[in-house]
Amino acid sequence: MSTTTQQKPVTILQQGSVGPEVTDLQYILQIRKFTANAPDAQFGPVTRAAVVRFQKSKNLVADGIVGAATWTAMGYTWPENQPGVFLREGDSSNAVQRMQQALLTKRFSLGLADGIFGPKTKAAVIQLQKNGDGERLSNTQGVVGPITWGIIMGLKVP
Repeated sequence: MSTTTQQKPVTILQQGSVGPEVTDLQYILQIRKFTANAPDAQFGPVTRAAVVRFQKSKNLVADGIVGAATWTAMGYTWPENQPGVFLREGDSSNAVQRMQQALLTKRFSLGLADGIFGPKTKAAVIQLQKNGDGERLSNTQGVVGPITWGIIMGLKVP
């Protein structure tokens, strides 16, 4: 099955945001030494302060809001080659198909590489996120951001 790449919106995070994207942001900030706090999936004042420090270090507008410029400055390779775009169940694209092919090469069971991010693909992603190399670096809800993408695609991370 041929898939087409759908333009997805950039994930914008700010104080009050919650979820796996926040977890990934917090891991990135921890890896980059802008916080020592453990990720908790909640964008509170501590995460906002770490984002502001990161933004200042990159000469960005230091508003504590994570948008395209801040995601880009983090220097990761992203799904769809779009900083701030996460892949999740329900998505369908060429990037999903490439991810599925890489997971199959790594011997994860997910069926066909059809470009549709369904329950089997999500289960394989979660298995990788939970078991990986033993070091937790991303969310474990099956949402694919830059760290999970890099691990799946065999890129150097973090």
